[in-house]
Amino acid sequence: MHSRLVLVTQLNQRRQTILGNCFYTPPLKILTLPHMATPVWPQALSVMQMSSSPGLLAGDHIDIEIELAQQTQLYLFTQAFTRIQSMPQAAEAQQHTRIFLHENSRLCYLPHPLVLHRDAALTQSMQISLADNCQLILGEIIACGRVLNHERWDFRYLSSRVTIDYQQQLLLSDNIFWQPNRQPLNVLGQMEQYTHQACLYYVNTAASKTDMLQLINQIYTALLPDWPLENNNYLWGITQAADCVLCVRALGINAESLQNFIYQINQNILINKND
Repeated sequence: MHSRLVLVTQLNQRRQTILGNCFYTPPLKILTLPHMATPVWPQALSVMQMSSSPGLLAGDHIDIEIELAQQTQLYLFTQAFTRIQSMPQAAEAQQHTRIFLHENSRLCYLPHPLVLHRDAALTQSMQISLADNCQLILGEIIACGRVLNHERWDFRYLSSRVTIDYQQQLLLSDNIFWQPNRQPLNVLGQMEQYTHQACLYYVNTAASKTDMLQLINQIYTALLPDWPLENNNYLWGITQAADCVLCVRALGINAESLQNFIYQINQNILINKND
């Protein structure tokens, strides 16, 4: 099945973000949520990306295009975990996302975790282009399989690439290729005993290198009392990928703890201290 989703924002007369254009084909659909009066991005639109499918199946091809007009603000969520179902040896699923942020726009995109079932194969990409004075918060969690069903590292492969550019200059390129049957991942130097990986990318094209270094210090100060850098359940760290970009990466043994970790950074630190 080839499914497509297009979402374009615009401002209304009250300076609130609304849908300017929205198009989707089954099984994808969009649900807009009421505006929520909060001190963080008060004019933002909250949107839930939904699917009537049990997951991505063999031969599925998903194309998503999101465009934020100038001065618009969008929170984008998903309905549930994205499950990549078992599929024949020669088959795969594909998902490709293209995102454009125009001047003074802000996007927070925190999808539910991606779960790779036994014999699953997925190729996905996300290309993001930003203009001046834009903020992007992007989260991703990948699970090695249905752990409680004893499907650790039983998928065929995952190819996933994220690229972020600003004014046609590359800021970040993060490329993951996992093929457990050829390169074991539960070994020293790879995922070791961990079964889930989380990434959080934060980009602020109005911020300086010094601003981002200060933010990293603020994150460590705020999180370390409750989230030591390493224990038996998780491992995390932060890097400044470019002058205006930071990347948080964490490994864990379940999705819930990594979701809580990402949400804590997002709500209590990144937005509040950089709005």
